[in-house]
Amino acid sequence: MKLILKLLIICFFLASCTNTILEIEDRDYKQVNAPQVSVVGEEHEDYYSFKGIPYAQPPVGDLRWKAPVAYSSSAVVDGSKFKNECVQPKVQSSFIDRRTISGNEDCLYLNIYVPKNNVDFEKNNLPVMFWIHGGSNIWGSGSSYDFSNLARKRDVIVVTINYRLGVFGWFSSDFIRETSSGLDKTSNFGHLDIIEALNWTNRNIKSFGGNPDNITVFGESAGGHNVLTLLASPLAKGLFEKAISQSGYVQTHSVDFATKNSELSSEKIFEEDIKYLTDTQEIVSFLRNLSSEQVYNKYISTAEAYAYPVTPISVRDDIVIPKEGLYKSLENIDPNLVVIAGTNRDEMNYWYIRSDYFFDTTLELRRSLLRSEENFKSWNKYRSDIWRYRGAEEPLRRMAKSNANLYSYRFDWDEQRDGPLGDYGLFLGAAHGLEIPFIAQTFNMEQIPWYVRPILFPDASAAGRNSLSEQMMTFWSNIAKYGNPNAFGKQKNWEKFSLDNQAYLRLDNPNDNLIQMVNNPVNPVDLINDLKSDSTLEIKERCLLSWIAVRQFSEFENPGPPYNFCSEFSEEQLSLFRREVEGAE
Repeated sequence: MKLILKLLIICFFLASCTNTILEIEDRDYKQVNAPQVSVVGEEHEDYYSFKGIPYAQPPVGDLRWKAPVAYSSSAVVDGSKFKNECVQPKVQSSFIDRRTISGNEDCLYLNIYVPKNNVDFEKNNLPVMFWIHGGSNIWGSGSSYDFSNLARKRDVIVVTINYRLGVFGWFSSDFIRETSSGLDKTSNFGHLDIIEALNWTNRNIKSFGGNPDNITVFGESAGGHNVLTLLASPLAKGLFEKAISQSGYVQTHSVDFATKNSELSSEKIFEEDIKYLTDTQEIVSFLRNLSSEQVYNKYISTAEAYAYPVTPISVRDDIVIPKEGLYKSLENIDPNLVVIAGTNRDEMNYWYIRSDYFFDTTLELRRSLLRSEENFKSWNKYRSDIWRYRGAEEPLRRMAKSNANLYSYRFDWDEQRDGPLGDYGLFLGAAHGLEIPFIAQTFNMEQIPWYVRPILFPDASAAGRNSLSEQMMTFWSNIAKYGNPNAFGKQKNWEKFSLDNQAYLRLDNPNDNLIQMVNNPVNPVDLINDLKSDSTLEIKERCLLSWIAVRQFSEFENPGPPYNFCSEFSEEQLSLFRREVEGAE
């Protein structure tokens, strides 16, 4: 803060600070005056960074569980450091401590990375890539991802954002709905935050050299789900031109289900606290006056009483998400949009490697399988195929009806270390989230503990790894620049996805010519039939996987099960078994 005060004093005496680079204590700063905010960011060797820019008012007090209110101020923002992450469970090493809270409700900030060499703050012509982080919509932040390499190497501006998480971002309450109007009647406050951050980007990115008419939204996991939600939401129309969903999903719920049956409903979380309150406005005031810790702890204690606590659910409220849901809405997207959707080959290994059902996990790094290799591979294949169907193939098939420009991929890279600690190529492989370091070209991301990085990214894989990273950065940035991943380069020919050609681009080691088109879509009927007779799995395992499949093949809750071979197991038994296998995350 002392540095920024010095800067402001110098600016006062110079009587001009607009887009001026000043060196203070051997550090260079750049001020940008945008319509809604003035921010002083840091100049690096070949890029600028502007961190912790508020895009909405802090959603606290009377603004808790309301639509975000746009931020605007004449005060100069110190953009040299990140601001608060949103309230979430604390991440300790490689596991999530649900009982320990971190973050702050005052968290609606974004960060901007601007390439230095080719930026012209006056011409406003650089493409913009807008990153939405994952983390089950429960944890994570925009500040956890360093996209400076993508920005500076591919001449794009990258924006990363925070948005409300968990019970603060997705809270279904009849009490709040009955006392609200307009956008405040939604349960999807986290989605509204993302849309407001997009609005802010459209209004202000010119001042940073960006083109507001050329914005690409991209995100992974819950961030991929949020990208698909933006594609379906009437509130986001016209705010972006391209979209990339990495390992996303589509599941949504009705208002009635979210309010009456979900762990996130006010009726369940605060049942004991509000049972003696009769006035609806009094209940709402009580809820908004609770501390962050009180709200969070109530939610966690309630959710953990259920067999398999759900992640925050997107609600078909007919405000953010149409009542017909995402699948149906995706059939009517703008045909001029360009969309990539894909998954990783071994999505579920991210969870399985930490599961006591599969591994002896007495030591953090050493792993030994408790079951056969064939059994483990079957679990991973079925669950990852289920994820692929709901996260990429079926959304793309729906979007294909609009004649949009579509592309599909699968990330297959699995060159981890094989040694005394275990065969991590088998245990992890192309696990959930592993593609992100390749797109950011940052293999020392803070989410990866330092002692795990040599296992994930051994020196022996460096050449192929870096080559694949360069290729993927080119694909992603070409979408942002030209709307075509194959534009102006020697890239592999990434064929468009259509109902007649449902092939995907396999992304693997380029040195082994493993970047190629593959036409092998997931067939849900075949998958269920395969499960019925798979000898590598016990009957209970086959039943659980079938139960998960039919629930996730449908966007809607509790679809009828076509697996009569599993009638001996109740849904409660399968739910408890799922928690045993996959954990509570």
